[in-house]
Amino acid sequence: MMKHLFISFLLCSLTLSAFAQETDVNFALASNGATAEATSGNALLAIDGDAGTRWESEHEVDPQTWTLDLGQVRTFNTIQILWEGAYASDFTVSVSSDNAVWTPVWTVEDQQLAGFPYLQTQVIAKTTARYIQFHGTERGTQYGYSFFEFRVYMAGTSALTLLEAQPAESYTKVGESNAITITPIDQNGLLMEDPGEVTYTITPADAGTIVNNVYTPSKIGNATIVAAIGDVKATAFDVFAYDGENAAVSLDKEHSKIIAQSKINPEIDATNAFYAIDGNEATVWQGCFSGEGGLNTDSARTYDAWFVVDLGAAYDVKLVAIKFEGACSQDYHVALSEDNVTWDTIYQHVGNPGINGHTQLIYGTNLLNASKVRYARFYSTKSATQYGMKMFEFQVFGLPLHGTDVSSLPTIDNTVTKIIVDGQLIIIRNGIQYNITGQIVN
Repeated sequence: MMKHLFISFLLCSLTLSAFAQETDVNFALASNGATAEATSGNALLAIDGDAGTRWESEHEVDPQTWTLDLGQVRTFNTIQILWEGAYASDFTVSVSSDNAVWTPVWTVEDQQLAGFPYLQTQVIAKTTARYIQFHGTERGTQYGYSFFEFRVYMAGTSALTLLEAQPAESYTKVGESNAITITPIDQNGLLMEDPGEVTYTITPADAGTIVNNVYTPSKIGNATIVAAIGDVKATAFDVFAYDGENAAVSLDKEHSKIIAQSKINPEIDATNAFYAIDGNEATVWQGCFSGEGGLNTDSARTYDAWFVVDLGAAYDVKLVAIKFEGACSQDYHVALSEDNVTWDTIYQHVGNPGINGHTQLIYGTNLLNASKVRYARFYSTKSATQYGMKMFEFQVFGLPLHGTDVSSLPTIDNTVTKIIVDGQLIIIRNGIQYNITGQIVN
């Protein structure tokens, strides 16, 4: 619900109230004298002020019309539609003073919406009318047209109150361009078209440059960026810049490979850790999954899930990025090694990692001793959910050390074939059969 701004001004005096323009009031409410009708469905459900009820037209029928009578002539400049999943791909909104002659004020073609309920807002030129008509000509789904609420406002003078900047925390390669998305919001929750010039503060100042809302890092390290328009500042976000390539990706680097994986409890299923380094975020390593119903039988969620990746050569590591699935780890650590014998723990996490596609970035002082790394290990001891421990990608970014000879290392064919032998999952890669733990089998 829009805030009722300027109420104090309206009550200031009888003289002022007589000339004041109503602002931020939803004129399209039955409680404010509005009525509605439609070619099909219960039109009144879109003006009852209840986002849990909706107007729904007849399915698979085009066109469909929904008509609003504000009850009296109103002056307005903002229209909102709160869509249910059955949205319109093509539609026109028109206004009229007599319910006979119509003037289009909002036309949409070929739109695709997602994430419902979806609030669609259109700011128009100040308009005076009594009737407003929605005319849907093409459905976005196989169903009908449906919206929870249709709202009409005379929005007050737009003033910037909130500034959003994306991406949040991210990482990128030195010299690569990264677009920054700026979203200015006014006091009515509406997107402002011309809020003013965006200025940026980069800390440290020599970390990179921003031109036309595009950030380009100039050196390795972390940069904190704050966007501002006038006195309104966005929440600061961090960008870590690395140099080199992802050493832990078998699809791009023929020598990287998983050389060890945790042994599997007979009551727990798991897939090969190869999926954590295959360069494909559509595949997932299931370090520990579960049995019946997809739930792990260990209520404490305590079990070991780990793997070791051989980078195939020594690297000066600049960044480790772990992209978890929603069923991620709660307690885990990451370690690096030169020889697969002596390990340096660079990061240890205990507690809630922030579920839902959490990405963990490890850089800076954690990597002070990561100048000669060939092996990397991820080790989880507790899952964050009952669904096990899942990871999309494990990435190690760095520069190969000069003089490192990798010519003698075996070439790995990344074509993977899965077969079932005696009830067990077998993975065939480069003509060699591996079991689910990554061990070679006959």
